[in-house]
Amino acid sequence: MYKDPENILPRLDGLYEGLEYGSSMEVENIRKDRSLIEESIKKRKLDLSVLDRFYDKDKEWRSLVKDLDALRAEKNRISEQINKNRDKRDELIKKASELDSRVRELEEKERRVSEEREKALFSLPNLVHPKWPLDKEEEVFVYGKPKVLKANEEDFIKQFGSRDHIIANNVMSQYDIIREYDLADEERGSELAGPRFYYMKNDLVLLDNALALYALKMLREQGFKMVIPPYLVKRYVEERATSFDAFEETLYKIEGEDLYLIPTAEHPIAAYNADRLLDEDELPLRYGGFSASFRKEAGAHGKDTKGIFRNHHFNKVEQYIVCKKDQVEAELNRVMNNQARLIRDLNIPFRVIKVPAFDMDKKALFQFDIEGWFPAQNRYRELGSHASVGTWQAVRFNIKYYDKNEKEKRYVHTIYSTLVPIERMLSALLENNLQEDGRIVVPKVLADLVGFDEIKPVR
Repeated sequence: MYKDPENILPRLDGLYEGLEYGSSMEVENIRKDRSLIEESIKKRKLDLSVLDRFYDKDKEWRSLVKDLDALRAEKNRISEQINKNRDKRDELIKKASELDSRVRELEEKERRVSEEREKALFSLPNLVHPKWPLDKEEEVFVYGKPKVLKANEEDFIKQFGSRDHIIANNVMSQYDIIREYDLADEERGSELAGPRFYYMKNDLVLLDNALALYALKMLREQGFKMVIPPYLVKRYVEERATSFDAFEETLYKIEGEDLYLIPTAEHPIAAYNADRLLDEDELPLRYGGFSASFRKEAGAHGKDTKGIFRNHHFNKVEQYIVCKKDQVEAELNRVMNNQARLIRDLNIPFRVIKVPAFDMDKKALFQFDIEGWFPAQNRYRELGSHASVGTWQAVRFNIKYYDKNEKEKRYVHTIYSTLVPIERMLSALLENNLQEDGRIVVPKVLADLVGFDEIKPVR
């Protein structure tokens, strides 16, 4: 019997209230009413030209389809007359041949414009929830007491007011920890692979694998389907899983082949049910995906470029949900509580925020981030994003289910949700579990798996 997760976050309700349709990919809806998608683009602080381009191409394409249908109907009419009007047979055959030529020309133009129209459609960001915060993040939940250096307390209070915290005398950045405790070798990694690659070493290797195992076991207990996807996928997958025009520069492409290294398990898992009609009774489908992930992104300057916080290659456990519209809120509650519980079990203080509309993923209808506390930075940093994308990916991948009550096919809704960005989570674990005497205490949930309960410096 599968069990439900412990709920430690406030319940998320009413997220779909006021949302008129499932995503910006539902063409019939955005043809009828431009206002909702236009307002969403403005909330994201994007240029409306992206929407104008789609409407222009859609209008041109529909006009071509109309002309093609008329030409084909005319050709069929003349073809029927050829055998009935022998006196005009040669004239009619000539006219039919001319129509054939015009049809072929117009079909080629329609094919080209259809591709341009699809590209314009696929470049549209998703809708934004009508009630979503526009210009700043909203904090919705806080857990734990952050560890703060006395010298940083004034800055902490300026950021978070009188929030409970612990004054610490010994704070180290993850970058310094991995050097002092011999947990990774950045220098050798950079020499042999380039900047932002490293050799993970010693106890951190075991912790990396234990953290993935702990996360996957948590999902298996809830009936998630376990997946290790292909680490290389075709362009088709990336174009439909995300905003490819904005994401392409971060992807590693295999030269001479139609293959890209995946930036997250989410994308190949999103494509798994492409062109399928699902049984309504199967939903929700819950997937737990483990993968290595590869991104070119340079990231922020300063300490983000050092250590294991942000690199070109990292491991991740992802949650992905395929469901009906009325299941979205319950499933989003599930996956967010999964990550909140895991972070709590690692002794990391955290908070949950609503991501402002202008800063959300382009495919998100609404997005929550869970941020862990990093004592050396004296700030919370993102450990996971959790978002409903409505029907945005389902339309692009053509994933539907059969609604038994309405007797019709409907697009599914999907949710993506980070459970563990392993190296980043380990960074937070190391900083928050550092003791005053220099030991790093290994949280019990991992100590039981790795066989040791502390790490000591070697330098």
